[in-house]
Amino acid sequence: MRTGFLTIVTAAALAACGGGGGSSPNPLPSGTPTPVPTATGTPPPFQPLAVGDQWTYACGLRGQPSTFTIQNSIGGTTTINGQTVYEFALQIPSSPTQIATTTMLLANDAQNNLTIYGYLVNGQIQAVKPTIIAGSNPQDGQDYSYPAPDGSIVSRTFEKFTSTNPTPYGGVYPRVAVYYETNATHNYGYDAGLGIAEEDHGPNFQYDCLLSALVLK
Repeated sequence: MRTGFLTIVTAAALAACGGGGGSSPNPLPSGTPTPVPTATGTPPPFQPLAVGDQWTYACGLRGQPSTFTIQNSIGGTTTINGQTVYEFALQIPSSPTQIATTTMLLANDAQNNLTIYGYLVNGQIQAVKPTIIAGSNPQDGQDYSYPAPDGSIVSRTFEKFTSTNPTPYGGVYPRVAVYYETNATHNYGYDAGLGIAEEDHGPNFQYDCLLSALVLK
């Protein structure tokens, strides 16, 4: 990502409206207020959640060709205190041959804020205090820190909207929501309706992981 460290992919592209020429066949009477378009529906979530979803990334040292891949995926659902949550397996590399997998239990609310409810650890549910980790309308510098499986707190901050580096899957995503995590050791760039388009992992964001394949159910 391009934000001093790396750009992480972002969000849904803004739709542009086109206009046709000529005069209206039924002009409004003089003095009639011009209708104001209103938004309809809820914007898509920054992190889609459906069983079978998969995101594959080509990873390499920043600025160099990719040398390995990681994959995030949703393997199933479970329930925590009556809330259906999705088992989001997140792969985090510390080197090309050392890749840890953490399974987070996630759900989107009615406003499409992404909330963590717990973890799947050795096949067992480990609940945490429900905490929003990605907002539907984040503000620069907003805190999104959340509980870790061991009871500590993972520091997480929304940095800004920016663009990704060119990805093998969709090229440059022009507006992704970038979150810095664990004292800027990792960052994740979310594109609305698509999920994470680019990840950078540390220390110092040395590994750049770019979306190379996508399956959304």
